[in-house]
Amino acid sequence: MTYEINCIQLVVFTPLGGKADNMANDRSFYLKKHGIKPEHILAVYCKDRKAVLCFDDGEALTTSLRFNEIYAFLQADKYEIVSRGVALRRDGIAAISNDGIYTMIDGNTFQGRKRCLKAHKDLRKELNLETNNKDGSTNNSLPLSLLEKCSVLDDLPLAFCVIELVFDKDGHGIDFIFRYCNKQMEVLEGLPLDKMLGHSFYEIFKNGDKKWLVAYADVALNGVQRIIKDYSPEIEKTLSIHCYQPSQGYCACLLQILE
Repeated sequence: MTYEINCIQLVVFTPLGGKADNMANDRSFYLKKHGIKPEHILAVYCKDRKAVLCFDDGEALTTSLRFNEIYAFLQADKYEIVSRGVALRRDGIAAISNDGIYTMIDGNTFQGRKRCLKAHKDLRKELNLETNNKDGSTNNSLPLSLLEKCSVLDDLPLAFCVIELVFDKDGHGIDFIFRYCNKQMEVLEGLPLDKMLGHSFYEIFKNGDKKWLVAYADVALNGVQRIIKDYSPEIEKTLSIHCYQPSQGYCACLLQILE
């Protein structure tokens, strides 16, 4: 799920002591009452003026507190405010796309500030979330030799794509990015190619099913071949998907609709 946040943060300055202390005590009591330990908060974002907490065990909680009230309890050096009303734990960020999409280790994605794309790329470099090739480029596109081989499949009468897996720090597949799609993929998915290429699956399909990630990751990491036959809720059709590894870290998929 990708979250695009529109939230106004209000920082209210109050005199030391008295009401300010009471408010802090109330917030502390709220966290203790609900068993919330700040060190287990993976992300905080604002929804309908309330702070929503995402925990590292995959659970989420909508609180009665505001974003800045929760953020005050977090260790600021361990979190990154990537847009207004969104704070992400630095060690929980698995990937940052060129257009500022943050993928967390739990699979959730958040849109960073769209006017500060360089800042996102700088943070990606700081967190060592990109791999540099010998020529200084990053692995954010399909290798040229592989792309040339795929080009002969542009007019194949079956849908074909190559995806790059996104892994968390424990090696678990959490998302994938479309690196090559032929013309029939456009027909199958009902989307123009420029809306797929270079974009992650969960950026396109915000509530997409994650049931095939394990199979794709197995192919991309271990070079096995897999055949998946299952219903795709995104296109409301049953598919047969033949998967193989064209290059380390990638999964190639031949997709057919089953009648």
